[in-house]
Amino acid sequence: MRSRLNLSAVLALASAVAVRGVSAAAPILGQYWPAYKSATQSVSQVPWSYSSKNGIAYYFVTVTTQTGFSLPPDQPESDVQAFVTEAKAHGVRPVFSVGGWSGSIYFSDLVATAAERVTFARQLKAFMDKYGFVGVDLDWEYPNGEGLGCNKRRPDDSTNLLAFLKVLRAEIGRDKLITAAVPASGFRGPDGKALRSFAAFANEMDYINLMTYDMSGSWSATTGPHSPLRKCRSDSSAWTAVKLWTSRGFPASKILLGIPSYAVSFTTRESKLATVSIDNGRWQSKAYQAWTGVVPQGAAGDSNVGSSVTDPCGVTTTGRSGANGYVRYWDACTAVPFLFNPSKKHYISYEDSKSAGMKAEWAAKQGLAGVFLFDSTGFDATVYDAITAGLYSRKARRA
Repeated sequence: MRSRLNLSAVLALASAVAVRGVSAAAPILGQYWPAYKSATQSVSQVPWSYSSKNGIAYYFVTVTTQTGFSLPPDQPESDVQAFVTEAKAHGVRPVFSVGGWSGSIYFSDLVATAAERVTFARQLKAFMDKYGFVGVDLDWEYPNGEGLGCNKRRPDDSTNLLAFLKVLRAEIGRDKLITAAVPASGFRGPDGKALRSFAAFANEMDYINLMTYDMSGSWSATTGPHSPLRKCRSDSSAWTAVKLWTSRGFPASKILLGIPSYAVSFTTRESKLATVSIDNGRWQSKAYQAWTGVVPQGAAGDSNVGSSVTDPCGVTTTGRSGANGYVRYWDACTAVPFLFNPSKKHYISYEDSKSAGMKAEWAAKQGLAGVFLFDSTGFDATVYDAITAGLYSRKARRA
């Protein structure tokens, strides 16, 4: 007997596909808009057009509280409304993000019991419906781990997160998006190690945003790229992170690769860069140097390089050449540039159009859903154009 699908079912299915991008051929370009930087970039100044083909825009951030979540005091409700309106006007799917580095304190408590999961899920749905968002992004940093040292945490956080995802999916339906910003090292089990399988999470989530950045910092033995494509001497890389998640059951087609639009800066011990040999001499790298300090965010020596907004110190010209005493180097092993000023002993790891474009093309070759940017304030048109070209390159699409 030939089965029949009634009109309402067809329309419901079409709606789900349109919202969630299930069958969309276009790769995704996601962008986090940091609401706390609205003085630097207003809602109307977000580079919306680059995400108009099949994009997701994340309102960042609402923070967890003891009873749920809330907008921080410095983020007016009018910005939320304007964000959703602008996103939809440009054909971009608006999603709101919960958590973040300093906003994940109570995540563990909010998903710890069955009753708390239902309460939290209903709060998220109410906020989503009130403002017209099409989904929610969970930025828990981190399950059974700490972003801030005061975060609540439990050995069974990852188990509780999965249980919560099932409740949230039942609450908001299959026609809405559930995404999550996740660590490159995976979700941890009670033993502190990555779970053996992430497949069950994929059943409930539409996409994960793989945070393939902050891989170099004050905890590192040397300087290094904070978003390396290949590991080389870094703690991790885009390649190793994707391999971990996909080898443990999370589909590549549901992964967005993170590209940072901000820089990480160090003060080196020496004014001359030392060269190290990697992989039995296959690579010669100057990216890994002894350091004496990490330049604090906002200090005179700290600079996000990429646009006139985020490069106020003028350390590059068009992002591809050094300026004012800074020399640009390209590290072939990790496929990331860095800047160095020998007189100041100042080292800056950043992304430019070459590295960002290579990451986007690599993501497409691996069959990933696309890439996302953290955040929307740091890149100029040359970098956006390179990312778009990488995502849509014929070479990548044929792979």
